[in-house]
Amino acid sequence: MGIVAYFADLTFYTYFGGLETTAKNIGWLQRGHAFPMEVPSEETLDLLWRFCSVPVMTMRGVHVCDLCAAPQPTYAERNGEKLLLGCAEIRVFSAESSASSLRKALEQTESGGVIFLQRSPVPFSIYAAPALIYHYVEAHHYCPPKEFLRALREGPRPPDPEYFALLRKLNIAHEGFRVL
Repeated sequence: MGIVAYFADLTFYTYFGGLETTAKNIGWLQRGHAFPMEVPSEETLDLLWRFCSVPVMTMRGVHVCDLCAAPQPTYAERNGEKLLLGCAEIRVFSAESSASSLRKALEQTESGGVIFLQRSPVPFSIYAAPALIYHYVEAHHYCPPKEFLRALREGPRPPDPEYFALLRKLNIAHEGFRVL
């Protein structure tokens, strides 16, 4: 058993070295690093559950939540279904491009600064999170960034065919629905 690596929210995903370098990290929490907190809505928990039920980047080992008093493999249960978290990741896709969401944010500021953006081969934002994100939100009240929560609500999601088409387009293998 291992501890999940820490990455700050919205930094570029580098966990598997070079894969999906345009994906943004979300929810890679670790003891000793502060994170925003808020009691989650049932809608957020339901949406996260849908994504965690279709894991990607499955690993051989199990990562534990080191935020818990006694770190151990993390099982979660919702609506009578049970999942083992900590052995895979999830991918969430936005409904709009990161450039257009950045443009909207810049329009709301008074800054006259110039920003140079890395060109992305995909016309939307990709968020990479450990499947433990469900546990972090539900048990520890981790509050992911607003843009990620918007993508959860508005972007394609399992079991929509569009979600699986995006995974295929990016060559991301998934496990199908994985409920214990």
